[in-house]
Amino acid sequence: MFIEKVRHSIILKAAFLTFSITLLATIIRPMLIQQSPVFTYVGAINSLALGCLFLYLKYSQPKSWHAVLFSFLGLLVLVPIVLISGGINSQFTYLFMAVPIFTALVSNSKYTWIIAIVIILMFVTMLFSIELLPDFTYENVPYSKSASRTLWLSLSVLLITTFGIQFNRINSNLGNKLQAQAEIDQLTGLHNRRSLMNFLKDELEESKRNDGSISVMMIDLDHFKSINDNYGHITGDNCLKMAAQAMQKCVRNDIDLAGRYGGEEFIVVIKNIDNKKVMNIAEQIRGAIEDTSVSVDNAQQIKLTATIGVCTLDSGQLSSIENLLEIADKALYKGKNAGRNRVEMA
Repeated sequence: MFIEKVRHSIILKAAFLTFSITLLATIIRPMLIQQSPVFTYVGAINSLALGCLFLYLKYSQPKSWHAVLFSFLGLLVLVPIVLISGGINSQFTYLFMAVPIFTALVSNSKYTWIIAIVIILMFVTMLFSIELLPDFTYENVPYSKSASRTLWLSLSVLLITTFGIQFNRINSNLGNKLQAQAEIDQLTGLHNRRSLMNFLKDELEESKRNDGSISVMMIDLDHFKSINDNYGHITGDNCLKMAAQAMQKCVRNDIDLAGRYGGEEFIVVIKNIDNKKVMNIAEQIRGAIEDTSVSVDNAQQIKLTATIGVCTLDSGQLSSIENLLEIADKALYKGKNAGRNRVEMA
């Protein structure tokens, strides 16, 4: 999905920036001010942890929990530097505010609230542990000021979390609408050609990694030009809509994909099933289209039929999307030449 790819890109960039800033701060800060060596040791450990996280995110497949992993590691990186620099009174406590709002932007509200509650509990724990924590800044802060700071920091986390969740909700709705406009064919409601090609590209790579297979059905409505010529383009559009609905009922939702390739041609992509099952699905689609009729002026009924070319290739045979489509297309035209309204396996 487009939104998931955008979120993964944001997480990856944030991981790289956090690693770079932490590393630079660890190197440059001792040159600017006199500080305990402990700060340098903690900074080096933090840089190493963030660097490993960045490499992991860069070279692994995007997962929904990557945002939470990055957020929790961010907290683990912040805690040691905060604890040795004054606890709740540390200048670094302000950095905690970035964690819940970042989580809200790239994850869901449930995980965001979990992160926010963990941060508030950390603030309260720091307040009651002031006497037990080492302070390498050697600053004496009254307890009342620490308590006030804890309260305002906690309220700030709640405010930022609420704002981040609401912003993400609005942004997700807009993103879903834009994604639908970019990927869905407005006439039929199926995926458009661009979406089909992106899906095929992803599935081709996944099939090669996991030794899977891909089946492609190239579907063409029979004598569609005659329908347009004899009954007009509005009736032709209605035929396309009805055929698309028939196809969609025969494919597995969230696993396979049906889309409009162009004109009266459609493509259905089926994953990881054998030739016999693929042929059964293709026959179901052909039969569903054959059972479809479109009324003209509420009187005459147009009966639809379709010819389907099927190609199934396993991971060892998959070379390119173009090759897969070409084989299915040849099977389609073989079926056309054999009389139409039939399924032809390559």
